[in-house]
Amino acid sequence: MIKIILIIILYIALAMSLFIGSYVLFQTRNTKKNYFLLVQVTIIFYLYGYLVTLTNDNIIVAYTGLWLLQLGGYFVCVFVFFFAADFYNIKLHRIFVKAPIMIFTVLILQIMWSPAFRNLVYRNPVLILNANNDNLIFNPGPLYAVIHIYPVIFLAITMSILVCQLKKWRHGYRKQVINFIVCVSIPLISEIAYVISLSMGINHLNIYYTPLSMALMSYCIYRGVILHNIFETIDIATISTIEYIREGLVLLDNENNYMSSNPFASKILPGISALKKGESVFSVEEWPKELKELESGAVEFCITNGSLRYFNASVSPVFNQNRRLMAKIVLFWEITDTVNLMKRLENAAYIDALTGLYNRKHFSELANVNIERALRLNKPIFTAMLDIDFFKQVNDTYGHAAGDLVLKTAAGIIHKTIRSYDLLGRCGGDEFVILISDLDISEAHGLMERIRENMDHTVACYKGKEIKVTCSIGLVKFLEADTMETAMIKADAALYAAKRAGRNQVKVYDADIVRPTMPVEKYDSPRRN
Repeated sequence: MIKIILIIILYIALAMSLFIGSYVLFQTRNTKKNYFLLVQVTIIFYLYGYLVTLTNDNIIVAYTGLWLLQLGGYFVCVFVFFFAADFYNIKLHRIFVKAPIMIFTVLILQIMWSPAFRNLVYRNPVLILNANNDNLIFNPGPLYAVIHIYPVIFLAITMSILVCQLKKWRHGYRKQVINFIVCVSIPLISEIAYVISLSMGINHLNIYYTPLSMALMSYCIYRGVILHNIFETIDIATISTIEYIREGLVLLDNENNYMSSNPFASKILPGISALKKGESVFSVEEWPKELKELESGAVEFCITNGSLRYFNASVSPVFNQNRRLMAKIVLFWEITDTVNLMKRLENAAYIDALTGLYNRKHFSELANVNIERALRLNKPIFTAMLDIDFFKQVNDTYGHAAGDLVLKTAAGIIHKTIRSYDLLGRCGGDEFVILISDLDISEAHGLMERIRENMDHTVACYKGKEIKVTCSIGLVKFLEADTMETAMIKADAALYAAKRAGRNQVKVYDADIVRPTMPVEKYDSPRRN
């Protein structure tokens, strides 16, 4: 009866190992499945070898079964160790670690199988037939204990690797580690129990527990592979090549829990390096808010850490073969240089390089929008033209560098005096244009007077010399029939009237003011006086 139960258990374990191996072989595309498949193959050898010893009454066949059992038993422990190290990205050198282990394992099997050395391990093997169980009985040789410790060592090393991984994983991923620990602990405990039972003489039927424990271990493996989809999820998380790309890469599961990242991602978002596997990525303080709701696609974000830096980010969902979302790849790269270049190009198109004010073209574009709004809301709007007095003399006396300083000084005074929503631009040379809204004529005139007074009280210091700065201003109210061009012509005529009246004053346009065809003192020169 005991024999029948043992055989049934072994058949179940064999069937599960075949099913799990076939599932992993055909249903997953993970490179990490290779060692796992070797584990399953050696488990099948192991179980089948023990099954042969139980179901045959021929000592030669039974000894062949023992040979298969040993072949599977020693290599299954080695491959479990390789698989655990590979699965958790512990690099084992092929030449200095893996190759010696494989060679030493083959040497041990050679000792156990070679007639010249067999007696060092097994002495006088005899097949004993009884009603309960057929057993291959032997007397242990001097190397029996040493050789049997070998697979236990690898199981113990594998167990230590798994225990260390418990500190690095969170939530459901920790359950996967626990599942692996259970898988490894089952044969480890059974092997120790078998050796103890033999040494104490309490295993009268000489039942080998370890192959039987494979049935329970196969079920645990089934849970890890089938129910937790360990290969499908971990495949992307453990791609070593991501360490070498120049973009930041973060792998998240379908619940935005952290799985893996590369070093470049930690440089961009330092908080990522402190995350444990399974911990929500949203717990990182600097994680961009633009990425929190993004399931797929691309977005831009910026980070302020001493300086303003810009990044592009893309989120790519990862689906399993059943089209179920299982992970997300977040890839981001820096575009600060590109953004700054675009800003410089934009400024070159819209901003006057010397004063930092709007150039005439962009000022007109913005002014037209403000004019349309003011006319629609029936609000007054004014245009003013400002010109620096005797500017040509500054250039002739001190040079163009001094002239540039005067222009920047004047631009700063005007900008500080007007309101934040008033428009200010440079028309060219020493001429500035201002658009004012939401004021009546007296208030607009008062604002221009403040600009003139502030200018009159200012000097520009150039190489220890003080340069007096004054200005003339022409002001005109924008009429419904006006355009920006006609309003600027009227304001320019009022500006001319201010210069004719002695400069350093504000003139409001009226019908009697007509702009002359010839400038006062080269009025239309690029830098008028």
